[in-house]
Amino acid sequence: MNLHKHYDDVKLELQIAPLIDVVFLLLIYFMVTASLIKKEGDISFMLPANVPAEEMVTIPVEVLIEISSEGAVMVEGMRFAPDDRTLDDLVIQVAGLKQIAANQGSPFFVNILPHQDALHARVIDVMDACAAAQVKNLTFSKAM
Repeated sequence: MNLHKHYDDVKLELQIAPLIDVVFLLLIYFMVTASLIKKEGDISFMLPANVPAEEMVTIPVEVLIEISSEGAVMVEGMRFAPDDRTLDDLVIQVAGLKQIAANQGSPFFVNILPHQDALHARVIDVMDACAAAQVKNLTFSKAM
């Protein structure tokens, strides 16, 4: 009985396609699991040394008062009518902002920006309101 002769006629082949499928599945598995592993928090920073503390910078509080050509006064989103000559509400608004600046220890400035066609009388009304609010730093800006 010769069994060996029967096997000589059969050619043995290795199936590559399933092997490639298995390799790709293993590759995908390792790629997905590798991204799920979180690294330790390696934050690069320097600990503070004996460094002198920096001096605080005081930022001035500046209020911009705009005067339109019709005589309307606008400050911080509030609009005052052109026929209001005393501008009592403006005095209250500017005094409140001045008090906020004083509480913060910041210098307080008022900047008046009149339109080029604004009446001088209206500019003087605004200056009187600033004087009533005891504003000491008052500047003018050029209308553009």
